[in-house]
Amino acid sequence: MRLEELRIYAGVVESQLRTCYFGPPPEPLPGEHWMQAATREIRKRCPGTQVSTDDNNGTEAEGDAETLTTPSSPRYAYCSDRDDDNDGDVVIIYPAQYPGGLYVSCSGKWIVIQRRYVAAVNFTRSWAEYRDGFGDLENSFWLGNEIVRQLTSEGTWELKVALTSLDNPGSWAAVYLRDFQIVGDEYQLLASINPSYSMGHSLIDVHTGQLFSTYDHDNDDDGNANCAAELKGGWWFKTCTGGVGTEDLVPSNLNGEYSYPVNYTGQDYRGMRWASAFDGRMSCEISIHRYL
Repeated sequence: MRLEELRIYAGVVESQLRTCYFGPPPEPLPGEHWMQAATREIRKRCPGTQVSTDDNNGTEAEGDAETLTTPSSPRYAYCSDRDDDNDGDVVIIYPAQYPGGLYVSCSGKWIVIQRRYVAAVNFTRSWAEYRDGFGDLENSFWLGNEIVRQLTSEGTWELKVALTSLDNPGSWAAVYLRDFQIVGDEYQLLASINPSYSMGHSLIDVHTGQLFSTYDHDNDDDGNANCAAELKGGWWFKTCTGGVGTEDLVPSNLNGEYSYPVNYTGQDYRGMRWASAFDGRMSCEISIHRYL
């Protein structure tokens, strides 16, 4: 898979990230994840980055995962382990599932799994692209269903959805859901209501338990249409239109067409939408963090 654009940061030098590689990503080898391909490229292009595969005796350990290190780089399992709350930092974290390191964008304690600030990145993508991730970690991107599945396979996670209106400056909303997890090869969505927040129940009432769908991999429950093809983007679709006249049953889809106005009368839901929480054209950021 090829990404449109990718910035990769390697190491932390005196608490500041230094950019060492910018450009189109390398072509992954057969069966290789795009981040592993990026790691190979960093090793070649960034002289300040070292790859350590030594065991405790100082000898090379066969079969050990490659680990990105720099002389001064601290190692964090999650964004929440960091000492600062800088938003938008691209860092390497080392969760148990990725001992060799994983590039993520941190928003305080949260790991950002989706960000949509501009229309330049197309979110109508294939199953493979949503599986592996696409976009630019500094701007608009989807981290990747497989990465999120691996991360949420251990511990208990919270989901945060931050929405900002493009039509009414200063208008925004935040939705928090508990027990978030992606499971199985079809990336089934699991989540539960956070009783402290009344908004955003559409994801629970309509989408939880659903498998992920894209235009080339239809997993929705609508026998008359492919919702991902009709509504654009990849999402945990159940039906394409929901209950007629029942707003809470209208499907949410934060990967729909950017800046496309939702038409309720004509039941045209191709735009980005979070039912019962936020209406109108919007930008958004979806993030997760482990709390248990």
